[in-house]
Amino acid sequence: MVTNARAYRARAAVVLVVALVATFGLTHQTALAAPSAIAPAAAAASADRIAGADRYATAVSVSTAAFAPGVERVFLASGADYPDALSAAPIAAALNAPLLLTAPNALPSVVAAELVRLAPTREVVIVGGPGVVSAAVEARVAQLGFTVVRVQGVNRYATSRALIERSALPSTTMYLATGRNYPDALAAAAAAGSVGAPVMLVDGALSALDGATLQLIAARDVDQVLIAGGVGVVSSAIEQQLAGLGYAVQRLAGADRYATAVAINTFAFPTATRAFVATGVGFADALAGAVYAGIERAPLYSSSPFCLPRGTRVDIVERLRAERVTLLGGSGVLGPLVQELQSCSTPDDDRRTSEAELSSAIQQRLRTLPGTYSVSVRQLDGLQASVSIRGAVAQEPVSVIKVFVAYAALDRIERGQLSFATPTRSGVSIGECLRVMIHVSDNFCHHDLVALLGVNSLSAQLSDEGYSSTVYWGAPSASVPYSNKLSSTDDLALLLSRLERGELLNAELTAHFMTLLETQLWRSKIPSGVAAGVPVANKTGSAWAAAGWFHSDAAIVSAPSGPYVIAVLGSGGATVTGVREISRIVFEHFNGALVTPGGFSELNAVTAGPVTYFSDGNTSSPLGTIPADTVLAVTSSERTWYRVVYNGAGVFVHSSGLRNAVDYPRSVR
Repeated sequence: MVTNARAYRARAAVVLVVALVATFGLTHQTALAAPSAIAPAAAAASADRIAGADRYATAVSVSTAAFAPGVERVFLASGADYPDALSAAPIAAALNAPLLLTAPNALPSVVAAELVRLAPTREVVIVGGPGVVSAAVEARVAQLGFTVVRVQGVNRYATSRALIERSALPSTTMYLATGRNYPDALAAAAAAGSVGAPVMLVDGALSALDGATLQLIAARDVDQVLIAGGVGVVSSAIEQQLAGLGYAVQRLAGADRYATAVAINTFAFPTATRAFVATGVGFADALAGAVYAGIERAPLYSSSPFCLPRGTRVDIVERLRAERVTLLGGSGVLGPLVQELQSCSTPDDDRRTSEAELSSAIQQRLRTLPGTYSVSVRQLDGLQASVSIRGAVAQEPVSVIKVFVAYAALDRIERGQLSFATPTRSGVSIGECLRVMIHVSDNFCHHDLVALLGVNSLSAQLSDEGYSSTVYWGAPSASVPYSNKLSSTDDLALLLSRLERGELLNAELTAHFMTLLETQLWRSKIPSGVAAGVPVANKTGSAWAAAGWFHSDAAIVSAPSGPYVIAVLGSGGATVTGVREISRIVFEHFNGALVTPGGFSELNAVTAGPVTYFSDGNTSSPLGTIPADTVLAVTSSERTWYRVVYNGAGVFVHSSGLRNAVDYPRSVR
């Protein structure tokens, strides 16, 4: 069993020098040199920088700095996502090979030129299937005159295993990192690459490793497994599974991505004369840099874009006293304070870092989701981080806009202009219309209320109060339950923030509004992307158009770490899953890994007693009676009449005869 970092590194270095013979064809000439034992004379006062115009050019700049022409091989991976390049980085470092990035469907000219300069004598290894690096890219590389080999699997985890199997690195240590995110694996890639150990990506959310992963670990005669990251990214169940199989398991983790990188580097690098730093809110610049760091036997750290995390600076400057620090990426990703090795020291530094991390995580996921999304997030406690992605864009908000109508009606009630008993044009009271407009997202009562409030008056009020993108136009008729309207996620987030803080209405009406939102029926989007038991006050909406589905939601989430507001407007083929995924990313950013998400059945109502049912909203003769305590699925409504599925058919019952099938979590006020 090897638990001491110095012993581990020394043993691995010896193994590499005398025995590293891989399927890739590693020779003694390409084996890594033993680490230097010379302590640095003085810590660096500032950092140098390797950068390019974009992620592809930055990878080329790293390659140019690290490699002379005539390498044996070059690894080529997609620059659009991180998993395949992450798995390739430590292997490329062990094989003394560059790692370049490519666009999925075309080889950038700067990358083609670098391939020509490097002139690999043996092969170009494309990492990943044609879905991530296309056949057109493969053909272009072959056209340049190089032998092309593709290493791939059915998914990121299988590709990771395929790379490890083909490399046959002799180290008996293996790093494990989650394939669901990149920060922990990046630091691990440099540490592993420096001693010829692989990094295997796993689905860290699972309770056990699959058979293929366990078989590969066993086949490599691994005796030590190093887990990169905390239990939120690689579960404790996986750790226990490996320990139970007789492996020496050690977890290298910190409180966040920056502290985890420090923990990995403290273990793997007792000494180092050089350190590399990459942004912790993006993966592209660090991918090729992880190879360079591995070859240089140097640690790779993550940083805020604005300043060095305190623990990172301490580790680089005080523990290692690194003589040289190299930043990976331009000033747009690592700013002047990072280059001056200045640590984050104010709450504003922490807030900006939090915002950058969250924005990066959301945008990374948006690139893989169908449809187009706007997202606004406001943290109401703590750092009060705020993120807006297309948040000011005025667009079709579908039924989410009903929160503005509910507010305007309640505001007039507070001012004494209306009351809950005031009838709308249909005869249904304001109080009842507010209830069903939110509870079941009723369109008829929505427009009864809009007609009562007045389109021009409503739009003017919203504009005067700072909701600059929210407007109605055209008066809806009694027979048309839809209207022309626009809003934005920034406006929705502002309204809900004011509601949660008690800035919209008096305490009694605020509580009433929150009750409406926390008990409404539709919970498949934002509420299903947070932990079970967390109160969510939300208003959702969906609609179909020729360009595809609209799926939207806006909510106040009363999370364990403090409340926050999230608004998502999706269009052009957006999905329920997409909104839910965005919700999950935001929840995990503020609260850590989501273990048990909220789950809500389509059977969302139950009869409070025997209920008479009709074919169409009580305009026909009764069809029969639904027994008490019958669980039903509400599908739509006509004001206070709810359409439910009973015995396989759609029928109508009065909403007064139903109650929620589930007592949804409620916030304490």
